[in-house]
Amino acid sequence: MDRQQINNQKGEIEFRRKLVRQQIKGDKVLSDEYEGSEGENILRDRMNETLAGMNRLREAGVTLSPYLEIGAERGQRSLVMENDMSAVGAAADISADMLLSCDHYSAVFDKPRIPMRVCCDVNNLPFRSNSLPFAFCYETLHHFPSPIPIVAELYRVIRPGGYLWFDDEPYRRVLHWNLYDGGKAYSQEARKRGIVRRAIDRLFATMTCNEVEHGVIENHEISTAEWKSALSLFSSKDVWLQPTAKAGLKARLFNRTSLRYWIAHLMGGRITALCQKQPGSAPEIAPISETLICPSCRVSGKETPLHQEDSCFVCSECLRRYPMVDGVAFLFEYTKFSDLYPEIFQSVRSSGIEV
Repeated sequence: MDRQQINNQKGEIEFRRKLVRQQIKGDKVLSDEYEGSEGENILRDRMNETLAGMNRLREAGVTLSPYLEIGAERGQRSLVMENDMSAVGAAADISADMLLSCDHYSAVFDKPRIPMRVCCDVNNLPFRSNSLPFAFCYETLHHFPSPIPIVAELYRVIRPGGYLWFDDEPYRRVLHWNLYDGGKAYSQEARKRGIVRRAIDRLFATMTCNEVEHGVIENHEISTAEWKSALSLFSSKDVWLQPTAKAGLKARLFNRTSLRYWIAHLMGGRITALCQKQPGSAPEIAPISETLICPSCRVSGKETPLHQEDSCFVCSECLRRYPMVDGVAFLFEYTKFSDLYPEIFQSVRSSGIEV
């Protein structure tokens, strides 16, 4: 099994709905999760890191617009793209609640330009093949049994010569033994532990988190071999392993002759990658809205463009309609749509729109 099951996807939606309630509405529904201003400070740091990273990519000659961010959550990084990088693109996530919260964080961080928000299944992206010059994600690919099919789907939508960038993804710790329960990774207790205890936990503890209890996949067992396989589609790959927070210990994934590689391979840690699709002929870059395709037709192998009519996107071939709710477009294949968001699916039907 290398794809999420429906229970995993429902778990993502339910868990992130609770996060929004806790972090924006102030409801205490999850223990050991960041709240209010504490969460905003973490997001601010992540946004600053994103700005620095995107500036480096631009200086390296990467075309950043139009872009696609998967696993966009609250849209905090896409807000950076739109407001600080003058890029225009789409923030995609399976959680409508998270995407809707982008309005709140747009005001909190004074970033008024909001990305196109697309609630969809990353296994079936509603974007035309070979259309986008840039796709990226942070802390997203480990929420799947394997990154291989997700990277392949991103490869499909990236245009020839375009780039995939991802950061803060885990790879397996070879030197690790599950000898005791270390508790929840983000608990108040865990955050107060000293450097020695954290080092011991890293080697010997089994850690968990609230996501897992809701059915969300937390796959920290992705081997370096699996990452290599996932990225093999790309013609150019600059991929780094970082076993500790210190950048001096970084090692290249595809340099097995380096001693640093073997140290990083054994220790486990985080992986960062910039990968380029083989350059070649392709149509002119189109605005992000013109790259949307029907997710239901896509399942049958067709890429039919969508056009907007009032508060819906409409397929010109199968005539299916996909609603926009408070600025979020729901672009799921219909069976998946009715399974994951039955209340919205039924409300569209009851409104007289044929689905």
